[in-house]
Amino acid sequence: MSRDADWTRFLQWSRTLTDLAGASSLAGWDRETGMPPAGGEGRARMLGTLAAMHHREVVRDDIGAVLARLTEDSGDDEARAAMVRLAVRDRERALRVPESLVRALSEASSRCVMVWIEARPADDVGSWCDALAPLVDLTRERAHALAGDGGEPYDALLDEFEPGATAAQLEPLFAELREGLAPILEAAAGHGRPLPASRWDRDAQMGIAHLIADLVGFDRESGAIAQSAHPFTCSPHVGDVRFTTRTREDDPIGNVTAVMHEAGHALYDQGMPAEHAGTPVHAAPSLGAHESQSRFWENHIGRTRAFWSLMTPHMRAAFPDAMTGLDDDALYHAATFVEPSLIRVEADEVTYNLHVILRFELELALIRGDLAVADLPDAWNEKMRELLGIVPGTHTDGVMQDIHWPEGMFGYFPTYTVGSIYAAQLAEAAEQELGPLADLTRDGEFAGVLAFLRERVHRHGATLPAQELIGRATGLPQRPDELLSHLRRAYTA
Repeated sequence: MSRDADWTRFLQWSRTLTDLAGASSLAGWDRETGMPPAGGEGRARMLGTLAAMHHREVVRDDIGAVLARLTEDSGDDEARAAMVRLAVRDRERALRVPESLVRALSEASSRCVMVWIEARPADDVGSWCDALAPLVDLTRERAHALAGDGGEPYDALLDEFEPGATAAQLEPLFAELREGLAPILEAAAGHGRPLPASRWDRDAQMGIAHLIADLVGFDRESGAIAQSAHPFTCSPHVGDVRFTTRTREDDPIGNVTAVMHEAGHALYDQGMPAEHAGTPVHAAPSLGAHESQSRFWENHIGRTRAFWSLMTPHMRAAFPDAMTGLDDDALYHAATFVEPSLIRVEADEVTYNLHVILRFELELALIRGDLAVADLPDAWNEKMRELLGIVPGTHTDGVMQDIHWPEGMFGYFPTYTVGSIYAAQLAEAAEQELGPLADLTRDGEFAGVLAFLRERVHRHGATLPAQELIGRATGLPQRPDELLSHLRRAYTA
């Protein structure tokens, strides 16, 4: 077979995989935003079938020879070489896991999500643990299959989200960060203040969500925004990037920070190299890289005094009664109020990574078999006491707050902190090139900021490993120094 014929076959195969993944993404979006409760079991079977079909396509025999030939002769094209490298990696991982396990995991995950949705309002941690336990067992089975004899099973799961990262690398990195956060948290305690009690109309909050998305450059001709129990972003295919937010009538800040976070993800997806659509390169090289974009917009733009100065007139127009007597200073202080709290997605910027470290340590113990699911709620509360000095009064505000474990995404949480580290480094690089971000933010001039991220990060897709991509973009190695410096400047100066 000729080289051109091999590339044609490779692209056909890759686009089929992309379409199957997109169908699963779309089914997942609908499950979270519009599916009736009675559809849970049928949706679990549908997603299980799609996962099995995707796995079957990845491991098909005839594509192995095509990939082998292209590996030997991919030419000097960096993007094509990356496509083949990534495809080979994904196929080799898939070959270690039987299709029956892939289907079982998908079905168990979808069932667990539906139980999670119903259990959270009732604080029914027992039902949730009953659904989570078989999912954890299946995840361990998959982790051991991927790791092989003697390998660290958690690394095999982590590698799916943050390729190349290991528990042995993250444990000292997170320990250094945890140590550096302690004096910052002590000095920043009480920074800011919450808003006075009021009612913030949810429909008006969605109006603010759309306004912010427009301000930062989200293309609504190829995107959509909705609400869900847990904010997330997905892109079923090119030209369709969606994200959700979460609103509360007693708090407008959480919606704004969620929109800034998810819009960061969505802008990245909309900025992927269009010429490589349908291939492994049309993606971020890791979730840490993806999180760098969400944490950049949420924290280095959205939690600044300049941003709330920009937003205050819009907030007054949207909430004339609730905003009575409030100004941009009040909104800024509410967005930067530092206090150990229960909910990760609503945590202040100083304590946020302690929430991530908590989850990392617990899921590492779960996958290693050192912690049973039945003991997870108590272990969660103890870790909260140890790291944040507080204990949730309900499991809904504790171990059941995130969707990641019900979805079977073990190894995902560390990417939030990796992304926070990258975001701080990108913010420093952006200021060096563009000047003070506060000046641009105050004027709502985000086009240059987005162009910087497009050039340094988005346009490369997955052609480079994440650490190399961010290293080239910032000139810095992976380290917590810039993040800690940012937090000191923002919260203790």
